[in-house]
Amino acid sequence: MASKRIIAIILVAVIAVGGGAAAWFFLLAPGAGTYKWTASDAPGAPSTINASQIIRVGVIGDTERIQGEGSVNGAKLAAKEINLRGGVTVDGSVYYIGITSENSDEANPVLDTAVAVSAAKRLINYKKVQFATGGFRTEAGLAYQDLWMEKKIIFFNTGAATAALTGKVLSEYATYKYFFQPSPMNTTGLAIELIKLVISTGMSQTAMIGSNVTRFSFLREDYAWTAGFAGLMIPALTNNSVFNMTFTGASIAFAPDATTLEMNAHWNNIESNNTQIVIPLISGPIGLTYMTSYASIKPKCIPIGINVVAQDGNFYSDSAGAAAYGVTLESVFETNKTSLTLPFWKHYVGNYSGVTPIYTATGSYDAIYQLAWALEGADTFDPDDLVTQLETLIPGASLEGAGGNGAYDQSHSPYYGWPYGIGLAIQWQNDTKKHLVPAPGIYPSGGPLGNALVNMTALQLPDWGLYFYD
Repeated sequence: MASKRIIAIILVAVIAVGGGAAAWFFLLAPGAGTYKWTASDAPGAPSTINASQIIRVGVIGDTERIQGEGSVNGAKLAAKEINLRGGVTVDGSVYYIGITSENSDEANPVLDTAVAVSAAKRLINYKKVQFATGGFRTEAGLAYQDLWMEKKIIFFNTGAATAALTGKVLSEYATYKYFFQPSPMNTTGLAIELIKLVISTGMSQTAMIGSNVTRFSFLREDYAWTAGFAGLMIPALTNNSVFNMTFTGASIAFAPDATTLEMNAHWNNIESNNTQIVIPLISGPIGLTYMTSYASIKPKCIPIGINVVAQDGNFYSDSAGAAAYGVTLESVFETNKTSLTLPFWKHYVGNYSGVTPIYTATGSYDAIYQLAWALEGADTFDPDDLVTQLETLIPGASLEGAGGNGAYDQSHSPYYGWPYGIGLAIQWQNDTKKHLVPAPGIYPSGGPLGNALVNMTALQLPDWGLYFYD
């Protein structure tokens, strides 16, 4: 009778609230059961394996948007490749990597961190994951970071760049040592890559049009990471030994759910400042509105920065052609960034019906390979021993990945600069993404990349011209 009463109370709660939070409560309530892991969770593994042979990996992310979809797809692809090759051997036994996911909704312009926390709890308490990867929004990551750490679950962050997450490894090592960030580069590293890209493209445009292209502005999402980014970039762009540029004073922060009318007004503001290069700092879906408004207003400037949705292979069609001329940093492209990049690209596109990988896909793919490497190297599932093993990935003793060679600093952030973390500049030209020719010694950071990469092309300027260029 008592158990029936408890169930009735829970059902009333579900009906009364009528949504996600109550449903999560029902599934996580004591006695709600445990997820049953089967061979179907381990792509590429033999169909005869049982739950005890599965390495349980959870992926958290906004699985209804490209950011989280990429994390899941990348992790599953790596698991499939590893499992088809015979799995992972630990202490004399063979295991296969299983992947499950939960939707954190963290790319939603109207972020609700409670949803992200519930997703993490479901992976931990219901699905009993041993390891996890994913993430996207810093604010969501901060909300659920402690949940993984309390359980000593090694978490590979592959979405958020700010040092707020990895900084805790330095300040409270004993608690946060289980947190690793194989990708993306942290804010400083990304800013350096973007600074070098802007300088190199400013120089190339100056040469192309015979007039100085130096005036830059920011048009960015109103998030903490973008403010820090702009703050790092302004002094570096205006005072360097290569090509000094001029800040117009415009650093416009817009709401993640800004309307087309609001975005049009921002572009008109950018135009009124005689901007030549506008630097987008955009991680969410508003990047589509940003580019459609750009194509409509046709300001005499070119966007060169970070626009995550522009990494999507369908972005040109999704934007009805408005993607043209936009330049964004991307983790990988169909080029030989490492010896693993081209095979990864081709396998990903073939496995996911033509969909191309964005940075979260590459990050989760490399994270799963790092996990498999650590498990076999440490020959144990003990999280403390695995942390010690992962910490041996340092410059000179790194692990090659599709996105670069994996190596960690003391905060468990990835090293940046060749051959570790570097970005590749991608521009939409007509209906095709093109990889822009690097500027050796400037962009990307160091390395023998000048003429060594395949499938490169020159920067294309908008056909309506730049400021001082008609």
